[in-house]
Amino acid sequence: MNDSRIALKVGLFVAVGLALLAGLMLNFSKGITLGKTTYKFHITLPTVAGLKPNADVMMSGVQIGKVVNTKLNEDGKSVNITVSVLAEYKIHKDAAIRIDAMGFLGDQYIEISPTKNEGPLIQPDEMVQGESPMNLQEAVKSVSGLLDDAKTTIRNLNLALTNINKTVLTEKSLNGFTLAISNFEAVAETANTVIRQVEVIIGTNGTAISDAITNLHVFSAKLNVVADDVHGLISTNQADITAAVKNLRDVSTKFQQLADDLQAGKGLAGGLLKDESMKTNLSMVLTNASEMTANISMLASNINHKGLWHILWSQKEPATNNHK
Repeated sequence: MNDSRIALKVGLFVAVGLALLAGLMLNFSKGITLGKTTYKFHITLPTVAGLKPNADVMMSGVQIGKVVNTKLNEDGKSVNITVSVLAEYKIHKDAAIRIDAMGFLGDQYIEISPTKNEGPLIQPDEMVQGESPMNLQEAVKSVSGLLDDAKTTIRNLNLALTNINKTVLTEKSLNGFTLAISNFEAVAETANTVIRQVEVIIGTNGTAISDAITNLHVFSAKLNVVADDVHGLISTNQADITAAVKNLRDVSTKFQQLADDLQAGKGLAGGLLKDESMKTNLSMVLTNASEMTANISMLASNINHKGLWHILWSQKEPATNNHK
């Protein structure tokens, strides 16, 4: 009896231990689908990206299932991932399905992100298309390339700073910069002095400036009055001004016609301009008039020189009688 009781106690202890061990294993393996109604469907992806069987299936951060297995498709270019999801969770076909990771280097899992929840639901054993997961190696390569570019940029920046130190930040350049700052300070001081002087002038002659501005306003008002008077004058005499402008146009037209007649040789003046014989006769008349004017000038000169009485009463030479 004692041996049988001891054996029974040992058997119970082992059974309880195995049950606890099984419970712990289920707890650590997160077997949430154990003893619950589930349905399976298949996801096609280009790669599993390190996804393992029994990995979690999450929807909006909540665990809803497990990965059953992964299988390479016949074309060798994609994989078929079978997942088991609790029947209480309905997934629409417009949901985004992809492989994600817990942190940067954490375990991979299936992430289901609902969008508009439109269209039909995913049915058991149905095949759906997932999104390509992020390739960590490609990301690392990209980061390595960026680091190389950053190193090159830093190297070029160091070279540029070295060149600046050698060429720009020399003692001569710094002295010139210091001199420029000094000159700028002197110019600023001069400007301040000028501003102060202007303030003094304005303060001293404030009354005169105010009077000048007042006179300017008065003059402007008078100009406005004059402008109004001129406008009224023009408005009142608009008909006369229009008639005067018309008369000027008529006179201009007549002058233009007279010039055209002269150019065409009409009339006395036109004949003188166009007829060569009349030109010759007129030239001869002018020549004779010139000679007569010369004779008259000579006579006047003789009168002035000898006197009028000498010419009238001078003794004439006796006439000689040549006939015998």
